[in-house]
Amino acid sequence: MDKTKLLITAIILFFGISVIGQNQNQITSTVQVNEMIEVYNKKQIEEYVDYLLPRYYKNDQAKKEKFVEIWKKILKNDSDKFTYERLIKSTKSGDQIQSLFQINFRENSKSYIVGISEDEGETWKFSQPINENAQFGQILKSIPTLDHSFAKIIDPEFGHRLKYEIGETISPFNYSDIYGNEISSESIKDNVIVLNFWGTWCAPCIKEIPELNELVKKFKSENVSFIAPAINTSRKNLINNFLPINPFSYSIVLIDQDKYNITSFPTHIVINNQNVVVDIIKGYSKANVEKLENTIQKAL
Repeated sequence: MDKTKLLITAIILFFGISVIGQNQNQITSTVQVNEMIEVYNKKQIEEYVDYLLPRYYKNDQAKKEKFVEIWKKILKNDSDKFTYERLIKSTKSGDQIQSLFQINFRENSKSYIVGISEDEGETWKFSQPINENAQFGQILKSIPTLDHSFAKIIDPEFGHRLKYEIGETISPFNYSDIYGNEISSESIKDNVIVLNFWGTWCAPCIKEIPELNELVKKFKSENVSFIAPAINTSRKNLINNFLPINPFSYSIVLIDQDKYNITSFPTHIVINNQNVVVDIIKGYSKANVEKLENTIQKAL
């Protein structure tokens, strides 16, 4: 047995990794992801960042150093640890070999790590932990080469969510607001529709509410329907706790985020009276609120 195989065997025994049924590439990736987990758990940040995909710091040494310093501050008093669970899948994708691992991270919550090798499986770089509730489309923004076959594991709803695109006609909807009033695309079919996807946990969403209330006042006499789909909250929390402090003039409806291709908050969508999306505005700023007002005005 050569020195490399002896080293891998020693590491496997040290970490207690099960590699039954794995080929050499899978064994190597499993060993290296556990090495990364070990340095993270010891809070050896420089070594941890060395294991990460270079795209996190734009493959730039100066940015890498800043990235390390940021992580040192974040993890200064952090006691969270990764726990390796298993290699779920490994596949060849173009000139890359990719592996998907399951880990536990933060109070035993299931997460994933993606490993990528560009030298036939000898050396591996890894993603940061990916929450089990992450949407695959969002993951692709940070790992654009990620094989789509992983979507079935990470995010079974990928490709099936309701999405909005400028110039496209929206799908019919039927909501019930938090007070029990029915709102359907049919009942407001002649109106301009303004959707605000938001959450009570989202600071920018809360900050813009007074300005959005002013928009509702400005267009009160016009055929405009303002609807605020809210995620990760409850009717009881909104009515009893949130709205008494933060009055919101939109019609608030509760939705399941996993059914929508919305990944940033707030997101404003303006739909004309032909049910066609005319603009999508992401994030809060005074300029964005002004843009929202101008877009509504043009859509009338």
